[in-house]
Amino acid sequence: MIKITALLALAALGLAACGSSSKSSSSTASTSSSSNAAASSSGGGYGGAAKTTTASNASDDKSGSNEVEMYDDYFKPKTITGKPGQTVKVELKNEGSNEHNFKIVGQKADADVSPGKNATVSVVIPKSGTVQFYCEYHKGLGMVGKVQATQT
Repeated sequence: MIKITALLALAALGLAACGSSSKSSSSTASTSSSSNAAASSSGGGYGGAAKTTTASNASDDKSGSNEVEMYDDYFKPKTITGKPGQTVKVELKNEGSNEHNFKIVGQKADADVSPGKNATVSVVIPKSGTVQFYCEYHKGLGMVGKVQATQT
């Protein structure tokens, strides 16, 4: 039993260190991972209350605009909304000190953003339910958000 526990601890430590900044030590990553895992399940430990960005639709071209700021280990806002089926442009601004990524599985939304830089991706609002976006490098630390249709 002790061998299994030790093996699981080493595996968790290895996963926590995977994708983390070279500035952090493995003990810091392990501590951050466990504390952020609890915070993530309760809505996230960073950035205060979850906020929502709503796509504006000034014309009938079915495109809107959003801004998502990327900080070290969280997005602000955590929710992007728009009309069902609408394609919106999302301006990504990396305000953190590490490189971050914005990715949605099943969509072409995938961009790496260096510290202090910006990028733009197109996101399709789901017709129902939610779609998760995340940073490939810091997802394990709770750097996730969601895309959902506005309630009508």
